Amino acid sequence: MEILSLIISFLNFSILVFMLLKGDKKQNYSDNKQVALIENSKINIENLKTSNINAEDLMSAARLSGYFNIGDIDTAILEKNGEISFLPKAMRRRLYPKDFNFAPLREGICRIIISQGRINYENLALSGIDETELKKLLEQRGNALDDIFLATANEAGRVDFFTE
Repeated sequence: MEILSLIISFLNFSILVFMLLKGDKKQNYSDNKQVALIENSKINIENLKTSNINAEDLMSAARLSGYFNIGDIDTAILEKNGEISFLPKAMRRRLYPKDFNFAPLREGICRIIISQGRINYENLALSGIDETELKKLLEQRGNALDDIFLATANEAGRVDFFTE
């Protein structure tokens, strides 16, 4: 039993040493500070090297943040936690209703009102639509209830149908 305990302790120690030597490549930069990887739309190659981040890692992080073209990015910061934050160029930033001095209506919760041809009456009632109105909507689309794989409705009255 003591030998087994000794072997397990040695394995734990070996794994710990391996992890410390290998290290997290995004945490290898100096003083655990934020590091600018892209500034003013220019890639800082030295900071990429210092941070052990290659071009593929940078592109992957950009895609995961919704930027599929590195040329759309003004600034990229490697944060203390190892994540990369992106700030798009001004002409590539997302537009919001306030940019147009527009206030959209609240949509509220989207509920499943039909699933695999079956009506969910509880969600139908919560959505503010009655069965008669639902059947009228189905008729307008030229669909039978059995044709509908999924139908959703939100609190603003929007109904979406998805057929098989």
